[in-house]
Amino acid sequence: MGLSFQILGPVRVLRDGRPLRLPAGRPTALLVTLLLHAGVAVPVERLRQELWGGQAPASAVANLRSHASQLRHLLTGPGEPVRLYAEGGGYRLRVAPGELDATEFERLVTEGQAARARGEPAVAANLLERALALWSETEPPPAYGAVTAAAFDRLRERRAGAREAYAACRLELGDPGSPALLALLRAHLTEYPLREPAWALLMTAQCRAGDQAAAVQTYRSACRALAGELGVSPGPELAELYRSVRRHDPRRLPAGNRARPRARGRPTGPGPAPVPHELPCATAPFVGRRAELARLGAALAGAGERPVTVSVYGMAGTGKSALALRAAAAALDAFPDGQLHLDLGGSVADAPLPPIQVANRVLRSLCPTCRPEPPSLAEARARIRSLLFNRRVLLVLDNAADAAQVDGLLPVRGGCALLVTSRTPVLDGADRPLRLDPLPPADGLALLRAAAGNRRVDEEPEAAGAVVALCEGLPLALRTVARRLAEGPHWSLGRLARLLRDERYRLAETGLRPRLTASYRRLGSAAPLFRRLGRARPGPVTAELAAALTGQPPEDAARALDRLVAAQLAEPAGPGRFRIGDLVRLYAAELAAAEQPEPRPGTERPGPDDGRAGPTVPGQRRAIGPGS
Repeated sequence: MGLSFQILGPVRVLRDGRPLRLPAGRPTALLVTLLLHAGVAVPVERLRQELWGGQAPASAVANLRSHASQLRHLLTGPGEPVRLYAEGGGYRLRVAPGELDATEFERLVTEGQAARARGEPAVAANLLERALALWSETEPPPAYGAVTAAAFDRLRERRAGAREAYAACRLELGDPGSPALLALLRAHLTEYPLREPAWALLMTAQCRAGDQAAAVQTYRSACRALAGELGVSPGPELAELYRSVRRHDPRRLPAGNRARPRARGRPTGPGPAPVPHELPCATAPFVGRRAELARLGAALAGAGERPVTVSVYGMAGTGKSALALRAAAAALDAFPDGQLHLDLGGSVADAPLPPIQVANRVLRSLCPTCRPEPPSLAEARARIRSLLFNRRVLLVLDNAADAAQVDGLLPVRGGCALLVTSRTPVLDGADRPLRLDPLPPADGLALLRAAAGNRRVDEEPEAAGAVVALCEGLPLALRTVARRLAEGPHWSLGRLARLLRDERYRLAETGLRPRLTASYRRLGSAAPLFRRLGRARPGPVTAELAAALTGQPPEDAARALDRLVAAQLAEPAGPGRFRIGDLVRLYAAELAAAEQPEPRPGTERPGPDDGRAGPTVPGQRRAIGPGS
């Protein structure tokens, strides 16, 4: 039998079915962390952060070596190859297929959801029941570190979706609202009171049991939970189910949860295409954004009889992509027919995908066997709408440059959702696009802690605050400058702050230049004003100042400022006043420095090479800078 590892409850390791005696405390926490990253070398610094956080003693690395040695001897039987070994400045644990309960759980859930999508509820119910049985009634012990805690949160979220899919399969197979199913759903909602699909399943089971009064009471409980926590009303699907109950004509299942039945009496062909699951695993630290995540979650939950479109926009580096992926992962189980992810290239100059390429890429994900590709954009979008009709698919289209890339993809009916990120709102039909601003100072500091470590922040709190301020609370900038600390353990936060204070180096260190170039390329006739602002003294910008810098009439200068605001290179700061952030101003100054010779006011026209590679100035290179 060999080894088996159990972490979906009390941590246990069994050899040939017999439990091994695990050392308590941090050695077991180290084992769990390595199991969650099985087959991958986990750096020593990350392990130190996971096991001790900001309270790591000077002996932490030596203690890690000791804990790893304990585990190595425990897990390696006579004549067996070593399971745990040092690699690439960290430790890697070898785990064979079928040995870790968490991996088996993920496999069974994926196969169960695929079987349900194929219209095989009996097969799906068996697989999902086996997956849920791997969880102990006792919850796993509290995680030492943030990464481990996030991994268990994701597993719990996956378990929640598996429970709902299992309950739906039971109902599809004719469960009459049995006590076991009702107990399962009630316990599930006690743990997850904001999951609308679960409320709908409980109402359906109660109606099956002939208890319409209980179903009405369940709907009212759902209303109280959603209003109390999120300030929203139930979505259209749950509301329609409630109306059906009041008419004493309840549906057997909410429309979005019914499996598509197989056709009988005729060949089924080679079977449906595999369900796409394209969302990437988030690896970068993520902090804050609770209100934004709640709003996106509520919007995605509204996908019912008609598709929904959700739009997130903001200036370069605010973390739009990270927020969208986090929200999509939280809503994963609401879209059992697939989740698509595509970077449309709008965050980098000269990289946006043409609309026909976007449509064909989406089409290949939905139907890998559909050949040949449609000859026109209109036909490609029509095929996509046909494939999405009456299905629950989530499309995450990241970094859109304009509306042409994402128009015309959703059908007229079905529970699909389109989540788009962009610099500016690209969809007029999106319901109240969400503008994402930089992180507030406290969250910026939390992100720096997650990326650079608690110890460094605690040792130099003033320098840490300065780094957050100099990065203007932009998650991309904070993660980029934190890499400087990871690459050079001898670097201090004070030295990093000194480097960022020097305007010759700040922009290069933050990694924002390519993304600002993409915004600059869209300015058109407003590009000369932007470059001239790089020569102006820092401070509020008015139409009068813009007119004086460019020689344009005040109205033309005001329209140019509007274009800067639309490109997220400036923001309103009161009536007739605009603000340009320091990092954006430094980029404008680079462009201005590259202009030779100086044109006369009113005669300049943006040329084809404006900002193509950025000027050759000291900040262009990744210099070591002050304090080296």
